[in-house]
Amino acid sequence: MRIKYAFIFLIIYPVLAHAQLPDGYDAVSKMQQQVWMDKKLESSDPGYSNVKGTPYIFEEFRTGNFYFINKTCILDKLINYNCIKDEVLFSDEKNTYTTNSQDIDYFTIGRSNDGTILLFKQVFLLTEKKRVFMQVLYQEKSLLFKRYRKEFLKADVGQPYGQNRQVDEYNDYYEYYITVDGKEPVLLKPRRSSVIEIFNNKPAIMEDFIKKEKINLKDETDLIRLVKHYDNI
Repeated sequence: MRIKYAFIFLIIYPVLAHAQLPDGYDAVSKMQQQVWMDKKLESSDPGYSNVKGTPYIFEEFRTGNFYFINKTCILDKLINYNCIKDEVLFSDEKNTYTTNSQDIDYFTIGRSNDGTILLFKQVFLLTEKKRVFMQVLYQEKSLLFKRYRKEFLKADVGQPYGQNRQVDEYNDYYEYYITVDGKEPVLLKPRRSSVIEIFNNKPAIMEDFIKKEKINLKDETDLIRLVKHYDNI
């Protein structure tokens, strides 16, 4: 298989309860889509056949939409996301294409059979001096993001102090980022002192809420409750 690169844009469906879908995007015509498809560049397949797991967010491509920075959108594409390279891909069931991520504002992707739609936004991280895609978990006055990460682990059978890993594999992990009071997104570390520092204009109130509500700073639902409480104070 050969991966082909195309220059395109992204869009969105109905999603999570606390993430609002963008509006004001105009659908791109089939003719315009074909123009972008015709501008593809070829690249050799990176090949993950002998590796356990995948660098992508899902094992298989799933239906989603693209929203672009020029306020256009493309609907109902088979989409996936490469967590290692921070690349959004789509498939026409014959070929796989990598998008020009700089053009993308948001994208959505469906999750298996439960009907949930995940909303992703391109966010600039000052600490890394680059833009990355993160899932929007909460979007009101403050923003809460989930960053999907993959760690590539080499097989280490017979190696001193190894984990007896039989094959190369990808290990999933997540990071959470928050934007409060219009500031840059910052990493939300699962420690009370770090969280209180982020909410430093209302530290006593937030610490009291964490204690009374027994907020688990590693639990996604509790993090949403925490940020929502901050917005409602």
